[in-house]
Amino acid sequence: MDDDEVSGWVRLLRRAPRWALVLGIAVVYTVFMLGMKLLQGEQVEPIEIAVTGALGLAVGGFALWFTRRQRAKERQKPEGWPTVTNLKQAVSKGRLPEGAAAEQWIPELTKIAAQERYMIWAGPLLFGAFAAMGVFLTLENPDHPWFWVLATIGFAGVALWYPIWIPRRRTRIEGLIAQFPDGGNLMPDESMPEN
Repeated sequence: MDDDEVSGWVRLLRRAPRWALVLGIAVVYTVFMLGMKLLQGEQVEPIEIAVTGALGLAVGGFALWFTRRQRAKERQKPEGWPTVTNLKQAVSKGRLPEGAAAEQWIPELTKIAAQERYMIWAGPLLFGAFAAMGVFLTLENPDHPWFWVLATIGFAGVALWYPIWIPRRRTRIEGLIAQFPDGGNLMPDESMPEN
């Protein structure tokens, strides 16, 4: 993949030194974990900060190792192969990579559409239930409600976004299949799953 085809953030992350990426993940992890406790009104001890920071470094190291391992495995595949990264980028950009073969890509794209078929209604139900639970937990702890208020807003936002996001992805997937000259003829026995 050419460097000009990836976003500025991805280029920045690829050029950053490894230690900076691990440290960045560790800081975000530590702030998130300790911030949850502070928003719930709990006290944070210095030893807890140190342990959470060390655990954050371990999480950052594992994330970097896992990402590098996945990219190394994907580099062994031929160019245009439907790897996880290629599929994500193709669906998000609406453009197939160079050398994409219909007999490999169409089954993978239809599999993604089939997996997301039920999420158009299950996603809002699931995250709506989490939002309702957040409201309940906010009312249960009125002295320190901020964590659950923020969690409720986040869950409600995701629940509202699912019915918008899934059809947009489906349209992009159908557009990718249409980019193949004989895309409709190479689709599996069942057609693209309906919403």
